[in-house]
Amino acid sequence: MLRSFTKALGSYLLSRMPGAPDTLTVSYALPGAMPGKDAVNLFLCSLAEDAELRENEKQYERVGAEWIAVPPPLRLKCTYIVSAWPAGEDKEEAALVQSGLLSAAYALLVSSGTLPSAFIPEPMKAPGLPKPIIALTDNTLAGSPEFWTSFGCAFRPAFTFSATISIPSAVQDYGYIVEGLDVGYKFGS
Repeated sequence: MLRSFTKALGSYLLSRMPGAPDTLTVSYALPGAMPGKDAVNLFLCSLAEDAELRENEKQYERVGAEWIAVPPPLRLKCTYIVSAWPAGEDKEEAALVQSGLLSAAYALLVSSGTLPSAFIPEPMKAPGLPKPIIALTDNTLAGSPEFWTSFGCAFRPAFTFSATISIPSAVQDYGYIVEGLDVGYKFGS
């Protein structure tokens, strides 16, 4: 599911950014240049449960003659680093292309709030699952020179954003369901 969501984010960016898809590509690998093409890199750098959006109450579904407790979906916060890699050799023109790609990606993600329904992968369209939430985050990792030198790259401008997705729980819980309750309360006594 995470793979299909990341690819859907890339498709969304390609479909809405200027110059796409003829001269632009999206990369999901470690940040780095892609020879001959302007590229936007979506690098998934961290995963964590989004405790603020967690729901604790189970929902109950009727399956045949039984009620089944269905745990709420896991809310997974995926943090991505977005960088741009221009194809041009001229350093000044490459810097301008890089700025244009980053600002277009930033504007698109900050104005979205969520991934449009047309781009949401099928497994994430299950009834009752909330849409992904896209939010820009602090740029602590992408702003670190150590991050870039660990990939063998010079420091680059980049930004981070998080996308909180819902992953349905496949576990079915049959416990704690009341069946045939008789209170035995008498009126008027």
